[in-house]
Amino acid sequence: MEKKRGMRVAEDEYICINCCHPSSSLFLKYSDNGIRLTPCSNCGKAVDVYIEYDIVLVIIDLMLQYIGAYRHFLMNTSNRHCHKLCIIFMLCDAYSKWIRQRIMSGNENAYDLEWKFYECLLQSWLEMASFMIVLTLLSSQTSTKFSINKMVQTFCVGSYGNVFAVLSIIWHLHLVWSYRMLTELFVFISHVQTQRALCSGTLIRSILVVLTATVVSRSIGLLMDSYCFI
Repeated sequence: MEKKRGMRVAEDEYICINCCHPSSSLFLKYSDNGIRLTPCSNCGKAVDVYIEYDIVLVIIDLMLQYIGAYRHFLMNTSNRHCHKLCIIFMLCDAYSKWIRQRIMSGNENAYDLEWKFYECLLQSWLEMASFMIVLTLLSSQTSTKFSINKMVQTFCVGSYGNVFAVLSIIWHLHLVWSYRMLTELFVFISHVQTQRALCSGTLIRSILVVLTATVVSRSIGLLMDSYCFI
């Protein structure tokens, strides 16, 4: 019986989402339309069960912080639109900052409001860029597969919680301290999971890497608030 393998070239292998062991394929496709998931040669489990899941179920597992879902997205899929997601997340963050500044500053004319949005957009871009640069510098020491594209992909998968910032505006929760803290905690945990999935490091090291990137990013944002945008 003829069979085909779902595989990439040798330098871009898949990994098992359970034990991170390399694999040359995710499934075996037979000529009679039968498909069998490739078992891992190390742990014996299916290399990636998420290839059979609907995208909605995968996103639910991401929200539940399952490490296997993160490994599926980062290592076993080809995400070619990460740069578009980065732009969306940056706009979400900038819009959230702009709304908070608008409420705190009171009534202003249209020109000032528009200019403040551009300031918030620049601030969000600098925070995002500094965060990704720090992650790249720290993660490249432990992962040989780290690249610019992987950096953007990692940031996108870890930052999807930023959409809650826009939802908070719709639900009138953008000034509620507890909601903002929970959203930021969710994004922080998501970034920790991406580090664990990508670099296969310990939990403590992943937390320290993300914490360092967060401190640098927030420091740049505070400096801009204090000295640039007066």
